Amino acid sequence: MGLRSLRISTTLSDSACSSSAESSDCESSSHHHHHQSHHNYNEAPVEIIPGLLFLGNATHSCDSEALKKYNIKYVLNVTPDLPNKFKESGDIKYLQIPITDHYSQDLAIHFPDAIQFIEEARSASSVVLVHCLAGVSRSVTVTLAYLMHTRGLSLNDAFAMVRDRKPDVSPNFHFMQQLLSFEGQLRLRPGSRFSCSCIAPDCNCMQTTGFMAAHLANATGVSPDSGIEFDRWTPSDTGLK
Repeated sequence: MGLRSLRISTTLSDSACSSSAESSDCESSSHHHHHQSHHNYNEAPVEIIPGLLFLGNATHSCDSEALKKYNIKYVLNVTPDLPNKFKESGDIKYLQIPITDHYSQDLAIHFPDAIQFIEEARSASSVVLVHCLAGVSRSVTVTLAYLMHTRGLSLNDAFAMVRDRKPDVSPNFHFMQQLLSFEGQLRLRPGSRFSCSCIAPDCNCMQTTGFMAAHLANATGVSPDSGIEFDRWTPSDTGLK
C-alpha cells in the first residue's frame, strides 16, 4: 500500500551561515519560518556518542562558541552549498559531502568517506560535528551509517539510539532505503556481528520491525530537511514485505 503524504519542515535562524548569502541551502531555511511551532528546535548540537560525535544544523556549524565549548575540531558538512566557515583558520578539519535532500541523491556512496572521517576524529581523540541544513535528515543518515558500521547496530537499534537523544530526527525515506541496503551489506561481511546463521529459505532476519517499521510506514511526502516534495512510495520499492 502506498504512503500518505505528511508534510514536515523545520526552522532555522535566518542568520544561519549569513556569510554565504548565495547558498541555496541557507536561503531555503527562511522559507520554513512559519512552521516553527512544529519542532522544538535544538539550540545546541546534540551529543550522540559521548566524546566523539555531535549532530547539528547549519547554525551550529557557524557558531564558533559552540564549536569551542564542545571541543569540536572536525566538521562533516552534508550539504552542497553551506560554507565551511572556519576552514581558512586551519583550526577545524572539514569534509563536505555535496548531497541535497532529494530522492534522486545517492548518499550511500559517501558512507565510506564519512565513516573514515569520523574514525579519523576518534583516533585523534577529537570531536566531530555532523551537520546538514536542519540536522534531521542527511546528517542523521550519515550518523546512522556510522553507528551501524562501527558499533554493529541494526538500523532499527541505531535509529532508536539516535532518536532517544534527538527526538526530531527524520531522514527522508529514500535515505532510509539506502540504509536498509547498507544493513544488508554489513550482514554479509565475513565475521560480521550482523551475520545471520539462519539457513531457512524463508529467513526473515532482515525484516524491519519496531521503530523502523513505524518510521517507514509513516514516511513523509516532504523532506524534513529541505521541504522538497517526493513521489509516492510503496513498500515494494525497498523489498520490504
